[in-house]
Amino acid sequence: MQTCAVLVNYKNAALTVRCLHALAQGTVKPDLIYVIDNATCEESQKVFQSEDFSIPVKFIWNKHNVGFAAANNQGVRAAHAEGFEGFVWLINNDTEPKGTALEMLLQKAKESGAGITGSQIVDEKGNYIGGAGTAHAKFASVGRPQAPQGSNVPHFDYIEGASFLISPECIKTVGLLSEEFFLYFEESDYCYRAKKAGFTLAWATESIVKHRIGSSTGSENAKGCVPFFIDCLMIRNRIHFAKRNGFPAVGIWAGFLISLAIRLKRCQLNRVLKIIEITLSTKRLKKFIENNGGYYEIHE
Repeated sequence: MQTCAVLVNYKNAALTVRCLHALAQGTVKPDLIYVIDNATCEESQKVFQSEDFSIPVKFIWNKHNVGFAAANNQGVRAAHAEGFEGFVWLINNDTEPKGTALEMLLQKAKESGAGITGSQIVDEKGNYIGGAGTAHAKFASVGRPQAPQGSNVPHFDYIEGASFLISPECIKTVGLLSEEFFLYFEESDYCYRAKKAGFTLAWATESIVKHRIGSSTGSENAKGCVPFFIDCLMIRNRIHFAKRNGFPAVGIWAGFLISLAIRLKRCQLNRVLKIIEITLSTKRLKKFIENNGGYYEIHE
């Protein structure tokens, strides 16, 4: 069964090039790779076109930054349009898969029959930082489980999007990522949709992917230091994810109020007001994204 890897680049061609070279050195290589270059420019195109990746890489040049979900969907649609029917591997451009990453990922996916399979994500020093996530209905919050110990894999509720392998059966049944999210929580939502459709999730803890987490967006900055746009979008999308997937309303709004209270304590009133605005109004969300260089279509 073939594999198509899809990467989204946004103003960081050097990291994407590093990821592509790592993919080319794997014990099992993707049969096809699509790179979607959001808000493309002549400089990034020259960087990509000057490289010899030794594996088939195709590019889609987007004039606008259409977001993570929409860009990944473009890659999947393009692959399907040319007759591809295998596994789709969504992998962050700021990752560096270890040599056996895809081999172990496919092995786990085939053994388990899972609809979605994830890798173990490590930082630059090799320390565990994720790969799967947990969701808590009480306050509509999310987190990461403890590091897996050998074959002992802790409970998890979704696979994180840094390394996200989707089976052909799952894509055929569940479809593509929801573009309502633009960026963040689209993979969590997809996992919940897949589980509702009867698919299972698997965590290939021997598939190791190094990730410079948050390098493109600053999402992993110290508390209180996450960029304004990213912080507001993450809170809005967490609430949207919880509402879409049937979390108890009391927990959703309790979690929302806690998030606002934390930012008030940090004297971040402007964030509080913006989070409320974009959570309650899709039109305001669209304007917010477009004011920050993105392109967003309203999905009713």
